[in-house]
Amino acid sequence: MSEDVRFLFGVHNHQPAGNFDSVVLDAARSAYPPFLEAASAVPGAVLAVHCSGGLLAFLRERARPTFDLLGRLAADGRAELLTGGFYEPILAMLPDDDKLGQIEALSDFLRANFGVRPRGMWLAERVWEPQMPKILRRAGVEFVVLDDAHFALAGLEPDTLGGYYLTEEQGATLAVFPISQKLRYLVPFAEPAETIQYLAERRGAGAVTLFDDGEKFGVWPGTHRLVYDEGWLARFFDALAAAPGITLSTFSACLDAVPPAGRVYLPTASYSEMGEWALPAARGEELEEVRRRLLALPDGERLARLLRGGFWRNFLVKYPETGDAYWRMLRVSERLHAALARRPDDPRLAAARDDLWRGQGNDAYWHGVFGGCYLPHLRRTAGSALLAAERRLDEALAAPPLSWERGDVDGDGRAELRVRTPDLAITLRPEAGGTVTEFAFRPRDLDLAGVFTRRREMYHGRVKESTAASGGETRTIQRRRKGSRSCSTTPPSGGHRSSMASLARVSPPIRSLPGRWRGPRSARGPCRARSASGTATSS
Repeated sequence: MSEDVRFLFGVHNHQPAGNFDSVVLDAARSAYPPFLEAASAVPGAVLAVHCSGGLLAFLRERARPTFDLLGRLAADGRAELLTGGFYEPILAMLPDDDKLGQIEALSDFLRANFGVRPRGMWLAERVWEPQMPKILRRAGVEFVVLDDAHFALAGLEPDTLGGYYLTEEQGATLAVFPISQKLRYLVPFAEPAETIQYLAERRGAGAVTLFDDGEKFGVWPGTHRLVYDEGWLARFFDALAAAPGITLSTFSACLDAVPPAGRVYLPTASYSEMGEWALPAARGEELEEVRRRLLALPDGERLARLLRGGFWRNFLVKYPETGDAYWRMLRVSERLHAALARRPDDPRLAAARDDLWRGQGNDAYWHGVFGGCYLPHLRRTAGSALLAAERRLDEALAAPPLSWERGDVDGDGRAELRVRTPDLAITLRPEAGGTVTEFAFRPRDLDLAGVFTRRREMYHGRVKESTAASGGETRTIQRRRKGSRSCSTTPPSGGHRSSMASLARVSPPIRSLPGRWRGPRSARGPCRARSASGTATSS
């Protein structure tokens, strides 16, 4: 008889800095507490939980019973808590000091509030770069979880993956658990028996991992009814408890008891859809078409696994506005950490550092389908946090009342002008017709030029096709998903948790996007959103 299989089950919960309180409170009512309550009701059930630091702080202040329930599960050994960047940044884009600082901040929060030392880490949007093991080990991280798509790009067969693998950078080894895409599509949309059957078929794998967004258990359209009202989650845990040869386990228990399945070197990657979104719209459409054609072949699914799109950092070029924020973040970080090296106990610098880290949250730096950098409240929160960090830093260092500099401040090989007074922060691009890319009122940490140009996106063609097929009626993503359980509630891989709720409340109808797009514009020319010529923008 084949050996038992360990089922490593985890959920990742996150809400962006600056998201509306009503959205976060809705998730804190409809997803987080009922999920933890269902897990706690099953004797012997264990799971892993990652919550971003901003969400944990919110739960501690605004949803204390949920915060305390998570603490009890951790204290009883029922929930293994994972660390990560405190404000859920894309770690790869941060200076090393901020990588370490954000991870240590969340690890310290977990120790102070729950008495645990996290061994594993959730990597925001599963954006992986090969140099990361060394810095993660410096932060005390022993393991991460990544998609099996990462492993497919390294030549491994996803259906045969199990347990964990070791990777390294300059001798610093890190364990990596592959997340099963098959399980992410089954849970919670298929009957529990299908998941049990799949796990039974994988008994020889040693351990199989499912780690997915906690919001799909109650926030995503239709899931609260499915998961709780119709009892899917209770039936799922009951089926796991009754299934022979399947054992729920924590990641740390597996790491301590099971040897690695092998060594692996993973390429730069995220989940597959992220690679499509990072490409220019036309190239993303071409990649989508190639994937569609391959999947139509008898062995197309196997062939499509080796397809990959762009590189996450390309968002900083695809959307110059986010690139500007990135370069501002780098400048503030460099000055701040130099000051902290001289005055590590200065509370004003500590406050500036927290503002900096809040301004590094990933949600405002990219766009997939559900909002991201198109959402003004997320962009404004990140931009205001960076302005606040710079203002506090200038106050702590007694900066002169008027300063200016001329130089390449955004890595484009051209000189910009930056002016700072106590009231204003201004950045101009002389070689782009005097384009003003920053015009901030510093006492309010508000960038009046913090607007965003609407662009053609790869999904606009599908929206037009959907509109035509529905007789001219444009349905939101949420309405389309409410159709049938088998397909309409299943999101794209790595779907964006918070923005799905945010989109329904604050975004304009998707129908307006293609209509307002006026064709491609130069990212640096006088027609850019923040040009002095007054081009129409999304604000």
